[in-house]
Amino acid sequence: MVRHAASAGLAGISLTDHDTFDGLDEAAEEARRLGLSFLPGVEISANEPNRSVHILAYGMDRENRDLADFLSALSSDRVRRAREMVQRFRALGVKLDYEAVERECGRAAPTRAHVARALLAEGLAPDLDVVFRRWLGRGRPAFVEKMPTPPATVFERVHAAGGVAILAHPGRSHGEREIVRWRAEGLDGVEVLHPLNRNNVRARLQSLSRRLGLLRSGGSDWHGPSGYQAAIGSQRVPEAWMETIRERVADPGF
Repeated sequence: MVRHAASAGLAGISLTDHDTFDGLDEAAEEARRLGLSFLPGVEISANEPNRSVHILAYGMDRENRDLADFLSALSSDRVRRAREMVQRFRALGVKLDYEAVERECGRAAPTRAHVARALLAEGLAPDLDVVFRRWLGRGRPAFVEKMPTPPATVFERVHAAGGVAILAHPGRSHGEREIVRWRAEGLDGVEVLHPLNRNNVRARLQSLSRRLGLLRSGGSDWHGPSGYQAAIGSQRVPEAWMETIRERVADPGF
C-alpha cells in the first residue's frame, strides 16, 4: 500500500484498517524508507439503531491499554458476526463454510466483504452487487448487526488515548443533523474528500467544518486492488490538513 502511495506521488499517507492496529508498524517502516510522511490511524466501527457509523481515529497512543482492549473486543465481535452470517447462509440453503471466509481474510478480522468474496470464490454468487442486494445488505436475510457501540463511546476512547475522531465518508452516509449532534458528543472532524463525495457535498462539508470548527480529512478509502474502485492518491488531500491533525494528537507519526 505504501509503495502504491509513493508511486502515485503522494507526500504522506495514513493506514486506517478496521478495528485493528495491525500493519501500522510495517507501513510506518516502509513510509520512512520511501520518504513519505506517515500518520497512524484506525477505522473504528460504531453504530446506532439501524445504521453503521465509521470513525477514523488518528494519532492515538497505541500503548493505551483501554483502547487496545476496546479494539480487540470489536475484532472478536467481527468473528462472531461472520460466523453467524455463515450460519444464516446455510439456513437459506447456501452451502458456505466459515473456512472459505478465513481464506479470504487471512489474519485480518472478517468483514461482510470477506464473506461476500468467499461466496464468489466458492461459485455461490455471480458478483458482489448481487450478494449485498440479495443477502448481506442491512435488512437482508444474512445481515448481522455488530455489537452495540455508540459513537460517543468511540470518541471517549480515542480522546483518552490522545487521538482525534473524524467521521468517515459522511457525504455518503450521514447528514448535517447527525454531524452537529456528534460534534456536541466529541466528534473532531469530517472526511471531506472521498471518492463518493460529489463536488456539492464537498462544498457543504467544507462550510460545515468552518462553522463547527471541525478538522478536515480525506482519502481514497482503498480496500485493495480488487476491493474498491478508487485508486490510492485519487483524492489529493492537502498536506496542511494532515499537519493540522498532527498538532492535535499524541502520536503525530513522522
